[in-house]
Amino acid sequence: MPQKIHILDPLVAQRIAAGEVIDRPSSVVRELIDNAVDANASSIIVQIEEGGIEKITVVDDGVGIAPEDLPLCCRSHATSKVTTLEDLYSLGTMGFRGEALYSIAASAKVTISSTRAGSTGATIVVDNGRESDVVPGGPNTGTRIEVAHLFAAIPARRLFLKRPATESTMCRNVMVEKAMAFPEISFQFYDGEALKLDLPATSPKQRVLDALANDKHLIPSETTETSDTASRFSLYAVATTPACYRTDRSHIKIYVNRRPVEEYALVQAITYGYGEMLPGGAFPYCYLFVTVDPELVDFNIHPAKREVKLRNKAEIHHQVVAMIRQQIRKSIPRLSLDAKQERQGTFDIPPTSGAAEEPMFGYRGN
Repeated sequence: MPQKIHILDPLVAQRIAAGEVIDRPSSVVRELIDNAVDANASSIIVQIEEGGIEKITVVDDGVGIAPEDLPLCCRSHATSKVTTLEDLYSLGTMGFRGEALYSIAASAKVTISSTRAGSTGATIVVDNGRESDVVPGGPNTGTRIEVAHLFAAIPARRLFLKRPATESTMCRNVMVEKAMAFPEISFQFYDGEALKLDLPATSPKQRVLDALANDKHLIPSETTETSDTASRFSLYAVATTPACYRTDRSHIKIYVNRRPVEEYALVQAITYGYGEMLPGGAFPYCYLFVTVDPELVDFNIHPAKREVKLRNKAEIHHQVVAMIRQQIRKSIPRLSLDAKQERQGTFDIPPTSGAAEEPMFGYRGN
């Protein structure tokens, strides 16, 4: 017999909405780091237990939350970052949906303690959507958010999580991904009581080198930085010379207005820029940071905010190719790219199948 149409119970609707934003511990880490960045933090500390499944704690020294605002933190569409529809087209913050803490609090026990300058600290607990009263007490400055027992009330969701060690790696990778775009902020990552990663505030290039310090294939001396500016966007990249490469695209990363995004057209632009300077099937390390006029970019595509629409994508693509080629000319003066272009007649990306050419500089990456 056909079921009658009805309105979902609020708790059911909350859990469904939460699943779009929070699907594993690393999603929690991503959203809480975004909040800390938006709070103008200069220091962000992430600590996890059991891969973040049992506990995630994020501490920042940002502006903090006023006691009277704490009850709103974990409610749907509650945000300090967007007021009007027009604000969506001039975003200057990482978060804007007002869904992050709401979704986390629907899936775990969340304790928020915060202190704003000039006021006393306060704390609120939201346990799987159920709010407590606000009580006095908080950190000396900034905000501390503890997320405990993720998906404990949703056993089916827990079945899809990986082993704690794997989830821990995902959490760490998210923090590194975020840290790349904010070198002026110090980041620390603890797994239990063990400090696994310490990234002090530094320059953009040094942040990349620090974050990849344990990558045995990266050659710091073959890492360069380059930049370019156009009328409504600017480019900055930390990239390796053709002497240092990998056999996968895992270290070609794109950031638009400091957000990590999946934009194949710009990944393609980077590989086109290197052209035949790399052997077949080889790819560089390249962290590309694109700063675009907010009116030309739309992040309001998916709750994860990894998709982006760029109105001037073709122009950016062209400029990225030109910038990378120019940087290769500067970094390898002993090799004439013009002569090579003449001989081969193309700068297109080499085929990724078949036998790889011998590397030009005596270094074979992995």
